[in-house]
Amino acid sequence: MRLIKGLVNILSWAVYACIACYLLIAAPNAGGIPVPVVVLSGSMEPTYHVGSVIYYKEAPFADINVGDAITFRAGEDGMVTHRVTQKSELSQNFTTKGDANLSEDPNPVDYSDVMGKVWKVSIPYAGYFVNYGKNVTVIAVMAAVIIINIVLDMIFPDKEKKKKSEQTDAKAD
Repeated sequence: MRLIKGLVNILSWAVYACIACYLLIAAPNAGGIPVPVVVLSGSMEPTYHVGSVIYYKEAPFADINVGDAITFRAGEDGMVTHRVTQKSELSQNFTTKGDANLSEDPNPVDYSDVMGKVWKVSIPYAGYFVNYGKNVTVIAVMAAVIIINIVLDMIFPDKEKKKKSEQTDAKAD
């Protein structure tokens, strides 16, 4: 039983470490700014690799310039991050292009569709970790490991912890 309890304890610490990493990656979103996004395609290679996490921050139209990468809405649920190649002050829109693409995007991006300007920070491969952590099965297994660890600690308390607790109780009397 000691071996199983030790193994579950190690697994629970691994789960806590995963949760901490996930929070560190997604924590900036807690305050609303900047927002993390997982790179899903290679259109911005080699600047932003597939599987990276990048961050964007809301920016006024005047602060977005040619050469900046922006994240914008594309269609109903889509988001795209591409680089601004032209800026139209008159129509308040941008022409964009993925760094790895040979041609510019066919439609200009209206400023109203721009979600934000991309920060220079990216975390390679972290997107795989983030996407994996969204899986319901993974979440259930992680929760089960923590619950099993708590239950085992309640049923089979460590002898040293129990001894310290008893000594503390005796001193209190």
